Amino acid sequence: MKTGMLGIYDVDSNYANSLMEYISDKRGIPFRTVAFTELEALKEFAKKREIDILLISATAMTHDIAEYNIGKIILLTDGNVFAEYISYASIYKYQSSENIIREVINYYVDISTAEGVGSVLVDDVEVIGVYSPIGRSGKTTFAITLGQVLAKEKETLYINMEEFSALSKIFNKEYSGDLSDLMYFYKQNPESLPLKLKAIVNSINEMDYIPPSMFSNDLRSLDSSVWLGMIQAIINSGMYKTIILDLSNMVKDIYEVLEFCNVIYMPMNDDRMSLMKISEFEEFIFKTEQEELLDKIVKVKLPICNENQWDEDYFDKQIWGSLGDFIRKLLKEEVA
Repeated sequence: MKTGMLGIYDVDSNYANSLMEYISDKRGIPFRTVAFTELEALKEFAKKREIDILLISATAMTHDIAEYNIGKIILLTDGNVFAEYISYASIYKYQSSENIIREVINYYVDISTAEGVGSVLVDDVEVIGVYSPIGRSGKTTFAITLGQVLAKEKETLYINMEEFSALSKIFNKEYSGDLSDLMYFYKQNPESLPLKLKAIVNSINEMDYIPPSMFSNDLRSLDSSVWLGMIQAIINSGMYKTIILDLSNMVKDIYEVLEFCNVIYMPMNDDRMSLMKISEFEEFIFKTEQEELLDKIVKVKLPICNENQWDEDYFDKQIWGSLGDFIRKLLKEEVA
């Protein structure tokens, strides 16, 4: 992936340096970052190296700066912009650094060429499916906790592919982009997917996740080949070592997506109804001559997680509670 150059110019050195340090510490950011607090330093730097994007305090903007070797200028504003600079893109200065990064990456996507973004060949990414033909199995709690455990050791992405995930309620967040947006962007400009992905992903306990679609109709009709193409593009980005797919029958041709997975964890209950549903699922696999799927399936009977005892630390408790211990033991047995 091409590494761009992001400049930050603000006479407030605390603001400029803090933002630079925050962006530089973020994993997977597609550009190097340099901060300036003096105009002359910015001018001299631009003589030697093109700045792909310059974030500049609106109060420091001058017409001369527009003549420098800068691809795109974005004003950092307090909500007001001088009329003479109204044509420039702008970002509200006093929002979270995370939101500023998202907006900057969205602008970077717009100015990047397909050749500049590129991809890498990756063959060591594990795709883990989490699927169950029964309800109330603890599937999503298991999948998210699994992702957080794995994220302690390697870069991990969680993708929820359910019709109603409730993640926005679970994490008490409103998202500026979601899985539908990413899929739309992938179909329009697949080569630039890594940049858009970085603008959309959120994180919890070091695990990245794509906010699920708010409108499942956007995704219901997609062929499995489109899903697999997007997942392969994420793999080729080189950003992640593990991708977890929290699957449901909302996905058309779900069995083709299951076949794409390296391993499939199937949370289950041991009541008679649940066992009969799993038996019926396995009979379908045999009848449709997809027996190789059964070799990938690992049935898991989860420890009891009281989802009625819900608070903002729920998933922290899962990582270090009985479910987290169960997952660490499971992963250790898989390696052995």
